[in-house]
Amino acid sequence: MKKIHIFFFALLLIIGVGVQPASAHVSAQSKGYTVQAGQSSRLWLSLGHGCHYKDNVYGTSVFTVEVPKTAGKPTPEFHHGFKAKVVASPTVDANKLPDFYTVSWTAKARSWIIDDGAFYDFGMKVKWDKAPQVISFKTTQTCYATEVGGSKQTLLLNWHVTDGSKKAAEPTIEWGPAPTVTTIP
Repeated sequence: MKKIHIFFFALLLIIGVGVQPASAHVSAQSKGYTVQAGQSSRLWLSLGHGCHYKDNVYGTSVFTVEVPKTAGKPTPEFHHGFKAKVVASPTVDANKLPDFYTVSWTAKARSWIIDDGAFYDFGMKVKWDKAPQVISFKTTQTCYATEVGGSKQTLLLNWHVTDGSKKAAEPTIEWGPAPTVTTIP
């Protein structure tokens, strides 16, 4: 009986404590994969809406995430209709490892843009650092508005805030909290 209680307690830790959305409009989900420090795993970042600009809404064309080295070098999940790319940061640590990797998924055609009001999960393989910790994933949604005259206006939803502060929106840029994962021993 004691083993059953330990099992359920561990399961609650993984599900309830391990992945926290940080009240973001992009949330982190492990979908049952481990958040145990030092282990390989999978992680999905779920976006929940598009961009708002001048009383209109626009779908997400590009989804980008900054994966810190504490989550290892990511392998992006394939998504039909999107081109995935991983780029190492130009800055490195003392061991010459990139400080982070930027993963981006870009819609290959207008028909693949993620409509406002729809959610979508972008997944990747990761390897958690050996030390249990809170890991933030700075994400950006890029949308494009068409201005009068046909020019494109880039709109950004930056889910970059990691310290709990508030950052005021600008006409074409909104800010919010970065999704986080808390790894466990």
